[in-house]
Amino acid sequence: MRLRHYLASTSIAALTAWLLWLFILFRVDPFATNWFGRALFYLTLFTAIFSTMALLGFVGRFSLVRQKLARHAVVAAFRQSGLLAVGVVATLWLLSRQLFSWFNVLILAIGLAMLEFFLLSCRTEGGCPIAQNKEIKLDNQIISSTFEEQSDINDQE
Repeated sequence: MRLRHYLASTSIAALTAWLLWLFILFRVDPFATNWFGRALFYLTLFTAIFSTMALLGFVGRFSLVRQKLARHAVVAAFRQSGLLAVGVVATLWLLSRQLFSWFNVLILAIGLAMLEFFLLSCRTEGGCPIAQNKEIKLDNQIISSTFEEQSDINDQE
């Protein structure tokens, strides 16, 4: 996808998501709606924040920092806008459930920071521990499920 197409489609998605969120905000009664209305509220808010921050993050990185490759700026902005959107929506959900406390927000912030650091470690090829194909080497030992079988094998050697 060309950069111009990415910027145009993300801008349209952001504008559409904000319009849908405003429609839901002013037209849906939060006390009379079921889970579907609340899910639409959070989903449209997530999409609006995600797409807007992806655009702003890309523009900030590409124009202010002057990164040479647009791909790196897009990937970083996309990743961090997703984490920011998850943080905002999770905070609002905690507020709606009256679970908002400094401890819960601290746990959320630490969890999002850990996820960001993990995703940063996966940035380079071969750096992600999940993506690596490590072969398990066995030393020609019989793996047993009980202690007694293991002791019998040791006695025979």
